Amino acid sequence: MAEPLSQTEIATLSRGVGGTPWPLTFVDVFTHSSGDAVLELDEVTDRVSDRLPFAPRFRQRIRETVTGLDWVDDTEFDISRHVRRVTLAAPGSLTQVTDLVAEGMTTPFDPAHPQWDLVLVDGLRGGQIALVCRSHPSYVDGGDHVHLLHELYDDEPVRERPMPVPWEPTPERNAGDDIVSGVMGGINDPVGMLGRLSSRVIRTVGQSVEWAQQQGLPGLLRREPVAPTTRYVGGVLVSLAAVNRVRDAAGVTTHDVLLALVTAGLRQWQTQLGDEPSDVVALVPLAVRERGRVPSAIRCAVAPQYVTLPARNASPQGRIDQIASLTRTRIDSGATIEADRLTRLAGFAPATLHAVAGRTVTSGRDHDVYLGNVPGPRAPRYFGEWQLHSSYPVLGLADSEDVTVCLTTYNGRVGIGVAAAAPVPAFVEGVTSELSRLDGGRR
Repeated sequence: MAEPLSQTEIATLSRGVGGTPWPLTFVDVFTHSSGDAVLELDEVTDRVSDRLPFAPRFRQRIRETVTGLDWVDDTEFDISRHVRRVTLAAPGSLTQVTDLVAEGMTTPFDPAHPQWDLVLVDGLRGGQIALVCRSHPSYVDGGDHVHLLHELYDDEPVRERPMPVPWEPTPERNAGDDIVSGVMGGINDPVGMLGRLSSRVIRTVGQSVEWAQQQGLPGLLRREPVAPTTRYVGGVLVSLAAVNRVRDAAGVTTHDVLLALVTAGLRQWQTQLGDEPSDVVALVPLAVRERGRVPSAIRCAVAPQYVTLPARNASPQGRIDQIASLTRTRIDSGATIEADRLTRLAGFAPATLHAVAGRTVTSGRDHDVYLGNVPGPRAPRYFGEWQLHSSYPVLGLADSEDVTVCLTTYNGRVGIGVAAAAPVPAFVEGVTSELSRLDGGRR
């Protein structure tokens, strides 16, 4: 049966208008106890197919009718259309993987089918593999619909191969009965559909959304335009123990230290682009208590918060102190959820939490940076017999954003993914250098 899209889902989906998609991508790196282990594509396909019933939205597409937009089963769903393999050439570095992510940020989804894909990447140094999962945040609401990766990873190694149960989609009603316009079977005019979708968002949600056709460089260098779909992606992994040492010495929270590290990265990134560092307004979604609702799959709601990150402040300790004073009011309100509570969620909840957090861009307030910080499991997670080593979430740019930064704490590490309209190596260097300075030079 068709299910109407909510206003938030419509507004979220529309961030892909203008030729540039708006995906949420996870680069999840895995290791195996056997150094010569190989993960075959058919095993990945079987394990994904086995868990799709727990994330049913990932087998649905969006149908446009004269009365609105609906979620309907994709009657032509084919798992091979969504899962593929890429083997890296030597040297097999993470940079090569982030190049794939950057390419995905300029490659639109096929609107005739569910808007997600998963790539098995092998050829990484040390026998590691990566699963790169790209999806549209509109597919996840944290309640009835969680992210596929939330259900895909287990608490213990699973040696047995699953035997997926065949799936039968709910047949669509006759086109004449529904008076379907434009999105039945193959789409003849996907660009036209997206244009209609954008106008519908403006009418329905009442947001004054300007659909930019060209993307400039970040604010301080907008004099130098770049191609509309140019995107740069990077990742960095830091020790949670080092972050917590800084936290304890400064008398602040782990969240404050992570925001300070991102601020240092932004400061160095701005300098690399050729201008003086300037403070930036960041959208920093927060987990808050659910009120008057049946508990959701993530046991919280997510609300937007806007913080001015003090990139102009030249002092590392000064930046931490400023950020702590800015975040204290919200924490003292008693509405926020303790990070410890989120780390105990079953499965791999960061995938769902990041998607729900990304949807807060529909709140409509201008900001320069999106910064999503999600605490994840303290214990390992597994895909079959492969142990998740680290997870790097990356969110595409939307609206007025110059940069997006997503952080996932998992099993003693913090994976940081960054996307921008300008090269990001300076950001990565800024984060690692800042942590080294604050932690007394320890690595």
